[in-house]
Amino acid sequence: MNTGMHATGTRLVRIANAQDLLAHSADRLSHLLTPAELAQANARENPAEYVAGHLAAKGAAIDALARLLPPGTKIDPLELETLDATSGAPVCTVRGSLAAALAARSMEPPCISITNEAGAALATAMVRIPRKGDTHA
Repeated sequence: MNTGMHATGTRLVRIANAQDLLAHSADRLSHLLTPAELAQANARENPAEYVAGHLAAKGAAIDALARLLPPGTKIDPLELETLDATSGAPVCTVRGSLAAALAARSMEPPCISITNEAGAALATAMVRIPRKGDTHA
């Protein structure tokens, strides 16, 4: 059965590395996370845990997207936003030229999953190009 094409990505980010970014590299962090992502991080009891998880999710999503988009397609991390829904589940949205590139291929934003344990955040992302005529994401 032809179910279209899909790609996955996985990333691991140490929470201590995210803590260092928060403490010493706020400018660099603002080039990786959107203002809404930073606001959610700062609202947490442990912002470094949130940042590690969302940097991992963003990296995993970029890896998955790079496998399905044309070679050389630039993926700006700020056009890919990973926020926690009110349910707590992480949700990925896209905007700008990345949203246009996905729409041109009938692709939806990546599905992401984040877990934190043993001082690290692990994220997995899955992206799918549905087969022609498929109306299910």
